[in-house]
Amino acid sequence: MEGLVDSHTHVSVLPFDALENMALAGVRKIIGCSIFFGARHAETLFDHFEQMLTLCQQSAIQNGLKLFVAVGLHPLGTPEDWPRVVEALPTYLKRAGVIGLGEIGLHEGDKREQEVLREQLKIAKEYGVPVIIHTPPRQRELITGKALEIAAAIGIPPHKVVIDHANLDIINLIEEFGAIPGLTIRQDGLTPPILLEHLEHFWRGMLNSDYSNLKACDPLSVPRAVRYLENKGAPHEIVERIARYNAEELFGLS
Repeated sequence: MEGLVDSHTHVSVLPFDALENMALAGVRKIIGCSIFFGARHAETLFDHFEQMLTLCQQSAIQNGLKLFVAVGLHPLGTPEDWPRVVEALPTYLKRAGVIGLGEIGLHEGDKREQEVLREQLKIAKEYGVPVIIHTPPRQRELITGKALEIAAAIGIPPHKVVIDHANLDIINLIEEFGAIPGLTIRQDGLTPPILLEHLEHFWRGMLNSDYSNLKACDPLSVPRAVRYLENKGAPHEIVERIARYNAEELFGLS
């Protein structure tokens, strides 16, 4: 199918030819999530956001892609002066092409991470924007549960919350809260066969590659997953929803 949406990438660390290959494979819209490992100063994040909204936008346009940007403090890149970044988020939310906050969330789940997440979710609620929430590789149920508890306490609407890197271990938590599962396709996580076997749990979600140069991943994981589902006879309307329409509707992509 055409018009695919990759709902979670890290465009600031993508090679130019990765964008070209995504476009050639039928991807038309991508969401670039913020991440800057080890950021030490608020200015680092401000420069990072500007890079996505300028250079990365141009690279996407040159490849026939529409890039939409999510801004925020990733738990692995939170400087000591992080309140300055939180204070600036409303200004960025007014910029063209910015569709919400992300990638935010918990990694270790400590008090500092929880405070940073809480303050960002307050911004998201006030401005009515979606959030893309990170889930870690370890203690996933415990830490995802903490993130959802914070979201519930803030009162952010569940349908505005994307819990990324979803898999069978946390899907019940996601469903009980009413959040949207982010369907990161990779060999050490949610694979196309698992997705197909459990479509009844994942049909409300949105496919993504989580593509970056930070670890082994596949810029074509979304079109590959779509091809696999189509070849295996998955319902066409469900494939369209997770590969395009769910993301377009939540984030207002046009």
